[in-house]
Amino acid sequence: MHKLLAFGVAVLTSVLLYLAIFSVVDRPLTLGEIPESARLKAAYASSLPSPKLAIWAGSNGRYSHRCSAFTASTGLPCVNLSMAVGVGIDFQLLQIEPLLQRGDLVYMPLEYEQYRVGREEMESGAENTVLVHHRQDILWTLSPARIARAWGSFDLPFLIHGLIETGLDKFGFERRSGIGSLSPQGDETGHTAARGQPYQAFIRAAAIDPRPLPERSHAIDVLGAFLDRARQRGIRVVGGLPTLPDHLHIDPARDQQLRALFERHGQHFVVLPNRSQYPLDCFFDAVYHLNEECQQKHSAAVGRLLAHSLPPP
Repeated sequence: MHKLLAFGVAVLTSVLLYLAIFSVVDRPLTLGEIPESARLKAAYASSLPSPKLAIWAGSNGRYSHRCSAFTASTGLPCVNLSMAVGVGIDFQLLQIEPLLQRGDLVYMPLEYEQYRVGREEMESGAENTVLVHHRQDILWTLSPARIARAWGSFDLPFLIHGLIETGLDKFGFERRSGIGSLSPQGDETGHTAARGQPYQAFIRAAAIDPRPLPERSHAIDVLGAFLDRARQRGIRVVGGLPTLPDHLHIDPARDQQLRALFERHGQHFVVLPNRSQYPLDCFFDAVYHLNEECQQKHSAAVGRLLAHSLPPP
């Protein structure tokens, strides 16, 4: 009996110690910008009249798309709500949907990997740290299982990286992109071709998963439900292709598959003549990230396509 009691006390002590440590240890450099950028983008979106245009994807949305060019082409005020691929789209939608009003237009050039994500992967990303440390107002509205998954996502590598990042943050270390490199509308800025030169060999060697996109996945189910809700609220959603180097072969069948996904939920899909593929020297530090010069040209082209191909609201 005493051994069982001692074991119970040890387990309870371990749980309390775990909760105490990971309620404090964060990763300010790699994850800290997520809630802050989301807050800034939400505040800007809330200040805009409707109809407005919102851009939403992973970091492709932020690096490769520029609101000022979209506004010049469409006449709509614009906010870039894009975050990162490693943040679950269900968590992102909880923050994005309240910002949208009847008549708004959402352009979604999601990265191809986004469509493959299963439930476990979607609920195991960077959003767990954000939920626990920064968005408990959202955390406590979720199911008990989802809350437990968020709190249970921490491990020893997280602790080590968290302590290192906290130390670096205290000494003023800054990443090459962050809150300070965002435009007021939420786009990435300052990622010029000159600054991207050191990453050209890395981008040339990069590859994209060549497998066909799945017909069904948890991500596709989540996106389909969002497209339906948006349609019912009078919000137009337009899918598009993510930007990629033109030396990568992307099966054109993907275009039709994605078009079918959006259209069967009563929404739209557009494709540029170049399928959003550009020469290598248009990219900054990753295959989905155009440099600033090409970001603006691409955005102007997509904006013109939206302006001329969509029916009136």
